[in-house]
Amino acid sequence: MNLNITIISDDVLFPHLFLILLKRKMMNVNITICKSIREINEKVDSTTCKLILLDGGTTSISSIELIQYIRTTKLIVAPVWFFTEIVTPSYILKAKQLGVSLIVNKPFDPHKITDEIATLPFQ
Repeated sequence: MNLNITIISDDVLFPHLFLILLKRKMMNVNITICKSIREINEKVDSTTCKLILLDGGTTSISSIELIQYIRTTKLIVAPVWFFTEIVTPSYILKAKQLGVSLIVNKPFDPHKITDEIATLPFQ
């Protein structure tokens, strides 16, 4: 069975920080990249998505709105790891209230993050 990880970002570099590393570290991983809500609707299924990596630097829509959309409209219960440059307490609190599982402050080490993902007990 393949593990489905979704990366949501409209940045060129962000998804590529993970693509090669995850494919090297994990067998049977499918990585889906979404750049917009339209692509989330087309590509992400709440029953198969096991992890979402959300770039807080998206330009087409607010990251907070994306989190809310993922949780309340798409009804995705998979963990959401939120990569953000904004660290104000109110912003972090809002993200957590909407269902973010882990907040990763930018800049970050993609090797460390992929190591953490590889050790998760996906079912």
